[in-house]
Amino acid sequence: MRPKIFDMLFKDDRMFVLEVCPVTTSILTSSDPPKKQWGVITRRNVPGYPPHRTDNFTTRSEAVIFYKKVVVETPRVSLGNKSPDPVPTIEEYTRWLLDEGLYDPLLNSTAPINEDQ
Repeated sequence: MRPKIFDMLFKDDRMFVLEVCPVTTSILTSSDPPKKQWGVITRRNVPGYPPHRTDNFTTRSEAVIFYKKVVVETPRVSLGNKSPDPVPTIEEYTRWLLDEGLYDPLLNSTAPINEDQ
C-alpha cells in the first residue's frame, strides 16, 4: 500500500494529463529511417510531469480521436485513484474541466497552466 502523502503531489484531481504532439519514432533494431508521427503522451500529473505512456498515430486526427476516447477515463484522486463510473461523455468531461478551471491543451486551453508545483 502506498502512503497517502503521494496523493498530495498531484497538481489537481487528475492523476494523469494527456497531450497530442508531433513525434519522431524509430525502431532500434531497424535501419529504416525515423518516422514523423503524432503522439498522445500520457504524463503523471505531478511536478516534473514524468512521461508514463506514449501512443503513436499516423495522423493528428487519429491521435485526437484516441485522446478524446481515453481522456474521459483519467483516474481521479478524489475517486480513490479510479476512473469515473459511469465514464463521462467528452462534453461532460469538458464541462468538468471548465467548472474546475483545469487546463487541458485541447479541451480547455484558455485555463491557466499550474506550473507552481
